[in-house]
Parts: sequence; C-alpha cells; structure tokens
Amino acid sequence: MGFVQRALFTWFILLVFLVVLCLRLENRIYWNWFLVFIPLWLYDVILVAWAVIEIVQRQHANRLISLHHYKYYVVGIVLKFFSQITICLKLEYKSIPMYVMMIPIWMLLALLIVFIGTHLQPKPRSIGSNRSNRQSAGVSS
Repeated sequence: MGFVQRALFTWFILLVFLVVLCLRLENRIYWNWFLVFIPLWLYDVILVAWAVIEIVQRQHANRLISLHHYKYYVVGIVLKFFSQITICLKLEYKSIPMYVMMIPIWMLLALLIVFIGTHLQPKPRSIGSNRSNRQSAGVSS
C-alpha cells in the first residue's frame, strides 16, 4: 500500500470513528462502546497484517537487520488495542478503577520511550571513519 493510500485510509477510519463517537456522546445513538471503537480495531488489524507482511518479506529477502523495528510496531499496536479495550470497559462499567484502565497506556508509553531511546543514539563509527572522501580517494593536497 502506497503512502497516499495509507494516509487516506487512516483519515477515513479516523473520520468514521469521530462521527460515531460524537453521535454516541450526544446520545443520538445508544450503541455499546465496543461498537463505537470498531473502526479503530479494524485499523489495528490492518496495521498488524501490514507489519507481519513486511516482516515476512524482509525475512524472505535475508534482510534481518531491521526486523527488530517491526517487533516494536507489532507490540505497540497490540498495546494500543488493549488500551482501547480497557477504555471501552471503563466506559461501560463505571466500577473499574482508573489505574486499571491506564496500565496498557503506561506500558505503551514505556515501550515508546525505549524505542526512541534506542534509536536516537548515534551509530558507533569505526576508527578512521573521520577521513573525508578526498583523503580516502588518495588525492593529496
């Protein structure tokens, strides 16, 4: 799926979710909260399928270097999915404590901190890599 198609699909799913959410919050529809979140769950399923397809394609091409990126994506999407489930449970059943609802969100934030922290540090360079292209080409001044 190309970038434009993914962006349009994302905006369409978000639009459908927000319309249904507004209708539910204004009491124009009396759906269960789990039904209101179906567009987001559909989007999560498609994201997981896309990540799995990318993993299989990269593994098939023997490009195992960047596979660890996709494990963060899949775990993040699964935690987002659990966060949505706990939000729906909290909205349906008021007796559930707020901290129980927030556990998957906190785990997702911790995962994001680890992902960003491990990918922001510069790559280690080998000794002698500071030489310019001119020096390495054998051109003397």
